[in-house]
Amino acid sequence: MIVCVCKSVSDRQIKACIDAGATTMEDLQIDLGVALCCGKCGPYVQEMVTGATPCCGRSCGGCCQSAHGETTEVEVVTVRQELALAA
Repeated sequence: MIVCVCKSVSDRQIKACIDAGATTMEDLQIDLGVALCCGKCGPYVQEMVTGATPCCGRSCGGCCQSAHGETTEVEVVTVRQELALAA
């Protein structure tokens, strides 16, 4: 799946770069050029780097509702702000 449309970078390329030793968003920006043009791919790429799940932004490996119980209002606002920035 293409993650960065501006640079035509796929999720496989990002995973390969992470497997090869990239540990930060900056590493991926240097190696692949992701999130340097429009930036819309930035949140997803960051999730790939940290291993966070798209549902809550935590590195829990599962859904925020099943792994952490109830979601707090602060967490909901944060996720909404991140989604708004990505749009």
